[in-house]
Amino acid sequence: MRISSVLMLVTALPMMLWCFNLINNAALDSSYGGIGCFVAGIVYVFSMVTAIAGLVFARKDHRYGWCRILAYIQLLVGVLLIVPLITYAVLTLPPLYLLTILYLFAVGWGRPKLA
Repeated sequence: MRISSVLMLVTALPMMLWCFNLINNAALDSSYGGIGCFVAGIVYVFSMVTAIAGLVFARKDHRYGWCRILAYIQLLVGVLLIVPLITYAVLTLPPLYLLTILYLFAVGWGRPKLA
């Protein structure tokens, strides 16, 4: 869990800056491309929050529900961003998907089993 959280945290800042730099180009290509890049940058900021929650709650199985909820929200918004980003989704979203899925594997997809 700590490894996936650190990877997410390290990747989020450069990807956020890159998404914000793509706003002007994406706005010229499509009508919602600039808004999509802006929201993608905000989702990377949210992934920093998710990663920090993962670092704080590591080794506390009873708190993994919060981490799981944050990761599901992040994954849902990432999937919804495919529509406004169109071609820029291929450039901006793969690290978000890969790291969120890795994070969800570390946290566990479902509810923890009670012993």
